[in-house]
Amino acid sequence: MIEYFAPGQHPRGFVGFQVTGCIDGHTRKATFSTRTASSQNKSNLWVRYQWLSAVGVDLDWKIEQRERAYQRFVTTDDPKTPAGRGLGVHGLTAVFYVSGDDWVPAFSVARHPDVLGHPQADRRFTFAHAPYSDVWRDAVLFWAEEHAIEDSDRARLLAHPPEPTLFSALRRRMNEEGHDIFTEALSPVFREQRTALAAARASTSAPAHERTRDLEAALLDDLSDWYRRQKKEQATRRNAASTVN
Repeated sequence: MIEYFAPGQHPRGFVGFQVTGCIDGHTRKATFSTRTASSQNKSNLWVRYQWLSAVGVDLDWKIEQRERAYQRFVTTDDPKTPAGRGLGVHGLTAVFYVSGDDWVPAFSVARHPDVLGHPQADRRFTFAHAPYSDVWRDAVLFWAEEHAIEDSDRARLLAHPPEPTLFSALRRRMNEEGHDIFTEALSPVFREQRTALAAARASTSAPAHERTRDLEAALLDDLSDWYRRQKKEQATRRNAASTVN
């Protein structure tokens, strides 16, 4: 913001242009004095020069502010993102949402309001009909287009997809939060990994076996969790039946 103080207006006697900006919560100020000018209007060359200098600083600070905001957008989670959903950027998250009687895992992209200013629902990219890697690619490409992301940042995200086990951890977290998401909801997330697991078992290379063990551990962990839930439900039904009798 640029303010002009004519003679007698500023409490400390300053005459000229004052630029004020706020970047990352820190206030900046710069002053451009016109006290020595023979007249206080823009027809005076010194006043015009100081005014243009103030405009330049104001513009530089606005550019810096937008650049910092952009860097936060593409390198950090939105502070409003619930725990366990973040993917390291604003506007792109991992979610489970309810569809009918089922919980559906997906990547979710926040959208801008439409041309009339009406809010638009997030765009969800599910794993029902596409492998995990393709879904990640489609979500990132849409996110980049929706939010005017630079090519280098789009390429960075495409090259570093989150591990599918992110959804296993999110399911457990949401269940701890009071939801009831069964292990079966993870099946489409791991479809591509199951195919890779089968291929890895047929291979004799050491790196493939190492990745196989990692995938097996993740899948067994979810399977064990499912068995525990089944036993708990069976025990609850038995207790309810015995109470009725």
